[in-house]
Amino acid sequence: MVKNNNKIKSNHLHNEVRQNRKIKKMKVSVITNLNKSFLLFAALCLNFSSLSWADQVDAPLLLPKTEAAIIPSRQSILTMKDIGASRPIELRGVNSNAYLSLGVRLDEVVTKAKLRLNYTLSPALLPNISHLKVYLNDEVLATLPVTKESPAGPQKLDVELDPRFFTDFNKLHLQFIGHYTNDCEFPLHSSLWANISNTSTLEINLQSIALRNDLALLPAPFFDQRDNRLLTLPFVFATKPSLNSLRAAGSLASWFGALASYRGARFPAYLNRLPERYGVVFAANDERPEFLAKYPKVDAPTISLIQHPENPTGKLLLILGRNAADLQLAADALALGKAVMTGTSIAVKKLEYPPRRIAYDAPNWLQSGRPIPLGQLVNSPADLQRQGQPLEPILINARLPADLFTWEVKGIPIDLKYRYTPPAEQGDANLRIEINDQFIEAIPLLSSTGTREKNHLILPILDDGSLREQSGVMIPAFHLGSNNQLQFSFSIPSSDNGRCKSSPQENMRAAIDPDSTLDLSHFYHYAAMPNLAFFANSGFPFTKYADLAETAIVIPDQPNTFDMEAMFALLGHMGRSTGVPALHFKLIQTKSIQSAKDSDLLVIASGANKDLLASWGKSLPTLLEEGSRTFTPLGKAMDMAYDWFGMNENKTFKPGESSIFLGSGPLAAIIGFESPLSPSRSVVALTANTPIALTSALDALSDGGKVQYIRGDIALMRGGNVESYRVNDVYYVGELPWWRWIWFHLHHHPLFLTTIGIAIGLFVALLAFGALRSLAARRLGQHKK
Repeated sequence: MVKNNNKIKSNHLHNEVRQNRKIKKMKVSVITNLNKSFLLFAALCLNFSSLSWADQVDAPLLLPKTEAAIIPSRQSILTMKDIGASRPIELRGVNSNAYLSLGVRLDEVVTKAKLRLNYTLSPALLPNISHLKVYLNDEVLATLPVTKESPAGPQKLDVELDPRFFTDFNKLHLQFIGHYTNDCEFPLHSSLWANISNTSTLEINLQSIALRNDLALLPAPFFDQRDNRLLTLPFVFATKPSLNSLRAAGSLASWFGALASYRGARFPAYLNRLPERYGVVFAANDERPEFLAKYPKVDAPTISLIQHPENPTGKLLLILGRNAADLQLAADALALGKAVMTGTSIAVKKLEYPPRRIAYDAPNWLQSGRPIPLGQLVNSPADLQRQGQPLEPILINARLPADLFTWEVKGIPIDLKYRYTPPAEQGDANLRIEINDQFIEAIPLLSSTGTREKNHLILPILDDGSLREQSGVMIPAFHLGSNNQLQFSFSIPSSDNGRCKSSPQENMRAAIDPDSTLDLSHFYHYAAMPNLAFFANSGFPFTKYADLAETAIVIPDQPNTFDMEAMFALLGHMGRSTGVPALHFKLIQTKSIQSAKDSDLLVIASGANKDLLASWGKSLPTLLEEGSRTFTPLGKAMDMAYDWFGMNENKTFKPGESSIFLGSGPLAAIIGFESPLSPSRSVVALTANTPIALTSALDALSDGGKVQYIRGDIALMRGGNVESYRVNDVYYVGELPWWRWIWFHLHHHPLFLTTIGIAIGLFVALLAFGALRSLAARRLGQHKK
């Protein structure tokens, strides 16, 4: 689980972007009062370049259509849950704070904002001095006082936020000041609380503006790190794109997927038509969309940024070349960041590719074989520190290789070093450790007068009055998955030292030392396949090599736009997992399948690949064909399938028997099995009974709530439901020491192990008997002599 607010806080602004935002803020009051006919002129004044294509290298002048020259605007309604409050906000004590983060796209300005608060205040609060303050970027924009007339139950209040205070990255700060007496009070008295529902909304009116044509802004505006929504970026091609053009687009899809990270990414395929606002266009000199027919031909791989011909605030990123090979070079140069991005157009003369990546070296994954400092898993040491009362949990995201061999392993050891403000007396203070919301252990925190083992105490060189301790913690292996979140929660209760003697709650501090380690030194890579949970969560087995060097993607000989979009979305999904672009995958058509014998296969088939699937019928547990559902029962999981389809409970099938389930509803499936072309290689097939039904499988992969239900070797998507089954027998990938391999595979067969043990015992006994008998015979012979 990844928190959006943590991601936003980790980003930094470029000086040029800051300057653009300042200009936009100065103009916002003007824009809101302009009529539609004047809005275009205002956007032109804000821009540093013309709306025409005249500023492109040798490009003809193409002006936007007048009927499209209206600057669009939109309203965004965000709940507090959308911007980081996963649960209702509970504010306790005399002074309590909550922080939420939100971004404003580089190409938009805020013209109006309203915070609709749903909150409940303690009935014991004193009126006039108790209040709730709303800050935006450290500016107090509203104060909500508690009055005698304030109702005791839930309240609703609309707070207008001044749009002038919005910037690229914004911090919404809610501060609760509570008092229950005019006399001395305990700062954490149970009557001091305020609850703010995470269904409270922030309504923002946004005005689009036109940015200047400058490659230095990339990846904005096509991907904007300020925008937490799913990235939807159209890829534009000629009417019949070549295989190599699609291959070049796939590399960029993986790059944008890595950039989008937790947001997810989708790439609709447009053939010979313009996107609404933003898009990436792939055009060789002899393979272009019609709207680029008059654009000059290029003599080298080229990356250009031009104005959208029909949208005054839109942009098109052009990946150009003399041929498809040039397109690949230009796309790779962009993905690798090797090109110096500035101006409106650059030519790529030469590109040096990095060496092939080794297995399991994806930047987003923890590297096995060595201890990993926790400081490497966060953006800065400040993410490992907390201050205030109560102390917010410290969250650390850890993505593990999917095929870690955890059989008979107690767990992953953590050498944990931590500091905290000592409680005044020994009591309930503790450090609670959880992973993926599952409790692991609670470590008591000692008071300043408590006793401790000397080997568990490390005194800092500069003593700041806090305690530093070290503990060994074991994370149980059964709690681990591909995507994990460690949670460290310090609970240090404030003590009431008597009348007017309570310590200020702001002084509470706690931190995890960055040199604490998570030890993956003694883990092997070995796993049972197929396991669609590996694919859904981390793209395994394809992402074993982060550049997908041992992956072949198989598309129909005549792919449609749904096949293309599925391929791009899956590459974006794997880029999100690894954090790097996929530069070395193979893209082949069905007719060339035999050329991929030594690769893991990712097959995309919305019906056009049914001949390939049919030829693998003995390996596939399910064949989906348009207008019918064919299910091949191969094991015990068939009972579950009958329930899913509503079959008669008394109907029985023998393994290997086939049955046809008629129906016309959309149905998609993700299927995993061992490659018929090469043992120990894997195939994952994304298929559907209609092309449009493929989108339901893509939706499931991008929905965190549905991904957890994708497992086994077949996952069926119908409507909004996901059902998974285990139908075929498993096979294994990876390597183990020979003795561990034997023990692992034999432990499932106790009778066989018993028989082997008896046989070995008899064999040893016979050997001993023979040796002893021979020794006795020699002694008898010597005695006779």
